[in-house]
Amino acid sequence: MKPATSTLNSEVGTEPAAHRQETAMHTSPGIVRTALTAAGLALMAQFLPTGVASAAAPEHEWVTLDDTFVWNDCGFPVVQHDTGQLHFVAWFDESGTRQRQLVAAPGSRSTFTNPSTGNSVSSATPYVVHKTDNPDGSVTVAFTGLRFMVRGGGSTYVDSGREVIVFAESGVTLLSSAGPSADLCDALQAAIG
Repeated sequence: MKPATSTLNSEVGTEPAAHRQETAMHTSPGIVRTALTAAGLALMAQFLPTGVASAAAPEHEWVTLDDTFVWNDCGFPVVQHDTGQLHFVAWFDESGTRQRQLVAAPGSRSTFTNPSTGNSVSSATPYVVHKTDNPDGSVTVAFTGLRFMVRGGGSTYVDSGREVIVFAESGVTLLSSAGPSADLCDALQAAIG
């Protein structure tokens, strides 16, 4: 079967306030938005046309990510540009109901630019999203990978690890967060501020 290919040019708004508040001490809004973009893409993929269901053979789809947005939580505006190829893999049960999905972005990249100074910094941002469709209609998403690395000025900023988030009608809940995570705003101030 030839993989489907589509392009995403997202103009999605900011992440939900509940998630933003729960993760504010762990990640920046831009990184959270990247995670939520990947999770949102995984959620949206359930509405894409699918072939005949098979418990044995997963379905594959590739989506081009080219997403630019501005956020201003560091005391100065930051333009974030995310690019890459997302590989969606979905597993279905015998009835055709999707049970789980994986989104891999091995070649993804994020660039942060300060429009006032023109300075920018880029990093590879490979990640994997594991999505489980729960019987109650909620979705559990485990986001793992290197979310961003800034080198320079004698220090290295690294944000990586694993976050597990549940998306339900009642809201978004951060279940766990593990891995090194420093203040992205401090790193961006030093690199592009």
